[in-house]
Amino acid sequence: MAIIDLLAILPTFSVVASGFKILKLFRLLRTFRVFKVFKIVRYSKSITVISNVIRKQKEPLLAVCVLAAAYIVICALIIFNVEPDTFDSFFSAIYWATVSLTTMGYGDIYPVSTFGRIVTMLSAFVGIAIVALPAGIITAGYMDEIKKEEETGWT
Repeated sequence: MAIIDLLAILPTFSVVASGFKILKLFRLLRTFRVFKVFKIVRYSKSITVISNVIRKQKEPLLAVCVLAAAYIVICALIIFNVEPDTFDSFFSAIYWATVSLTTMGYGDIYPVSTFGRIVTMLSAFVGIAIVALPAGIITAGYMDEIKKEEETGWT
């Protein structure tokens, strides 16, 4: 963790050494000020709890990611075959499936046939459920961690 502290304070040397041309390299290090955030993370109990939850719930979260990836590929295959004029490449179908799964809906690529629109509606409905699954898993794990802390008296 001392490296993060060092990277956090190095940009201040560029202010002191503004006259030295060799030390102008430290101006690039100003971007390392972002590492100051990691000092806050180190002392935050909530972030520690959330990282423990993610570590403990790794398998269900990975299963949801695999489910989402499989759903994206299946929807892309379906829409690519249903709408060959609209989706000129499989990558554009993958892009559409991802945007539909997350219910973002940019509107730059969209199906024009009735069956393609039905596939889009189904994709959006199932996408809501798939996107909500990780939130439920993390929330349940977080509540378990909080309950364990209350039982052990760490609060």
